[in-house]
Amino acid sequence: MDLTVAAAIGHQTFLADLIKWNRRHHLTARTAEVPDLPSETTHRHPLLLKPPESIQLTLFEPVRDFRRYRNPNGSKGRSWTGFTPADPGYADFLVDRARDVAVVRGWNRCTIKRVKCGLMILSALHQPFERIKATTVHALSRDIDVPAVHLIDMLDDLDILLDDAPDPLEQLVRAHLARLPEQIRVEVTAYFDVLRNGAPRRRPRSPHTVDIHLRLIVPFTAEYCAPRYSTLRQVTPEDITDWLAKRNNVQREIVALRDMFKTLKSQRLIFADPARRIRPGNTLVNPPTPVAGDQLKQVARAAAESPALLAVVALAGIHALFPHEIRMLQDSDIELSTGRLRRGEVSRPLDDFTAEAIRKYRRYRDARWPDSANPHLLLTQQTAKRKSPVSDFWLKRLFKGLPATVDSLRQDRVLEEAIAAGPDPLRISTMFNLSAQASLRYTRAASPAGTETTTG
Repeated sequence: MDLTVAAAIGHQTFLADLIKWNRRHHLTARTAEVPDLPSETTHRHPLLLKPPESIQLTLFEPVRDFRRYRNPNGSKGRSWTGFTPADPGYADFLVDRARDVAVVRGWNRCTIKRVKCGLMILSALHQPFERIKATTVHALSRDIDVPAVHLIDMLDDLDILLDDAPDPLEQLVRAHLARLPEQIRVEVTAYFDVLRNGAPRRRPRSPHTVDIHLRLIVPFTAEYCAPRYSTLRQVTPEDITDWLAKRNNVQREIVALRDMFKTLKSQRLIFADPARRIRPGNTLVNPPTPVAGDQLKQVARAAAESPALLAVVALAGIHALFPHEIRMLQDSDIELSTGRLRRGEVSRPLDDFTAEAIRKYRRYRDARWPDSANPHLLLTQQTAKRKSPVSDFWLKRLFKGLPATVDSLRQDRVLEEAIAAGPDPLRISTMFNLSAQASLRYTRAASPAGTETTTG
């Protein structure tokens, strides 16, 4: 064959493949630059889809009931039989986008099929580009076997999701504050609104912090203030000290109460801050205790059977990472080729035991979730299809039935270093990225008289 002819054929083949790839990934020019398709085309190409100029508003929203679309035996089905999309071209566009997301996030065939089923049903119940409520997706997931989390993430990426689902944290706050007198409930609710959403000079706090403050403040307001007062303006410093005298977790409760009254004072809901001059004082701090040798052997035997537990034990027991640091650890933070572990902005050497544990877990992870695009090191069946880290509950469940926890292994490692290196708080602080107060806690515990040390 002539080389010119062969090159021409190869060039045409390349262009044909490029056009197919562009159509597959929607990388063609914008809608205004795309020529009209022939009139014989049955469905509109997804690239020609444009939001309508106006959408008919709904007078009232009926309650969605998808149970009548179940299988004849009453079980949850995965078929969209009986649903006709309002716009087949728009439905094809959603399904194509779902396939693209599946490639990026590593969904398996079963997940893709279930997501496709949910999209076909939703496209039959809604007009093109109509916002779909999150409660509708959850109702569909309850009655028909479709994954609500994946559908909501995808609709959110397309900007057609109307997130009307109730906030679990807000429901928890309202449930705990429901038994308070009306005025006290208004004041405490105002504090938690600032805690969650922030203020002009205050950043919002994490849901975990809100939950901790909720559990520390509600007992004081419900058990002490509610029977005596109708508003927190009547609370005196003597009331707070009297309450704290009967509590065990004094230091944390003082921090929470001081923060609440300071916030209410800044919002002008109370006249004076009764907790302003109250300090934790000389509170007895429990010294860190080492983990016994037989307990470590029991954890080691369990870790030998679980690659995930082995990796967590190495990260906590050797590098003294906090539980949240282990959960948020990225796979790229561990470089086995150079033998380095990045901990935030600090890079530290990687020992042989931890390197082998990470290598073993990576083999296990790649065999179980080969297509996962989650950047975190630790994965579960749920997070493998998303980009979120593992939950704190999953991390704690790894140690179920064992005589140690993630935090006890971390404290044992820091205490061991403090005993070996001597009373050097600066070394402990630099090595494990601890505060000065936390470093003193370990060095005092490592000294002969450190078991009864108090901090002011």
